[in-house]
Amino acid sequence: MMNQKELVEYLQTQRIISSRNLKITPLNGGVSCEILLLDDGKKRIVVKRALQKLKVKEDWFADIGRNHTEQKYLKYVGDLLPEAVPKILHQDEERHFFCMEMIEGDFSNWKKELMEGKINTEYAREAGRILGLIHNTSFDQKKVAAQFDTLQNFHELRIDPYLLSTAQKHPQLLSYFSEEALRLSNTKKCLVHGDFSPKNIMVSPHRIVVLDCEVAWYGDPIFDLAFLINHFMLKALLMPEQSQPLMLLAEQFFQTYQSKVTFASKERLEEQTVHLLLLLMLARVDGKSPVEYLQEEQQDIVRNFVYKTLPKKIKTLDVFSNLWVNSIQLENEY
Repeated sequence: MMNQKELVEYLQTQRIISSRNLKITPLNGGVSCEILLLDDGKKRIVVKRALQKLKVKEDWFADIGRNHTEQKYLKYVGDLLPEAVPKILHQDEERHFFCMEMIEGDFSNWKKELMEGKINTEYAREAGRILGLIHNTSFDQKKVAAQFDTLQNFHELRIDPYLLSTAQKHPQLLSYFSEEALRLSNTKKCLVHGDFSPKNIMVSPHRIVVLDCEVAWYGDPIFDLAFLINHFMLKALLMPEQSQPLMLLAEQFFQTYQSKVTFASKERLEEQTVHLLLLLMLARVDGKSPVEYLQEEQQDIVRNFVYKTLPKKIKTLDVFSNLWVNSIQLENEY
């Protein structure tokens, strides 16, 4: 793989950027990739390439071919919903990188806004609309299924580090995690983003843009639903005073999503989402990619809640949210 200097020199020889007065700014790319903002004074472009070893405490390796998957996802969604993803400006599959437009101006990162206590239900509804349309349009489409036959990649980046790794630390819950891992592996319904979270969504008054789709896979839509809602739940624990507004975000997101899909009943979607949500809550505490903002005592609240709630087989998001908020409030009374 080219180092950063070689990458920049290559882009200059291809005349994608000018060599004069070039400013290079590393951007936050999470744990799985390198992202650079290149500014030559005339244009600003973002270069993204996948890392083979992810930037986490435990050893975690993944195929850098996922960069091609991300390019394909951006093209598919860009054809369907042009405003929902950044435009690709240059692609290079051989060297495992691509260039895209910089999303800036009045945009901000949704995770940053949430961490500052800024709650906007319109963002949740728009996220639900976009995700619902992607899932519904790609549902039962053989060509899309063949294009995103990336189960191995999804296993390396999600099933193993989130479910199987967490199960090793909680043998009492092994059957729950193993069964869900198997179910996800065997489900092929629609195009799934795989990392649909607030940190990967840029928001503005006129448009929201979805980023970081390298985990994309033709699989189970429930994963995207539970993955995003999980972030609302964990942030409610961090900011108990915002727990009810955050539950409203989850509700608005889910309701809007459900109104856009025709392939499953609301009841089935809810029940499966709640079940996976509980597993992902524990995964973001004891899996290979724990959220960075919870303290040990807060992590224990998650552990206790999951152990207590999983056997109850909660069927609705409403009941789940009430149980979670009550648990948070109870803990804060002590």
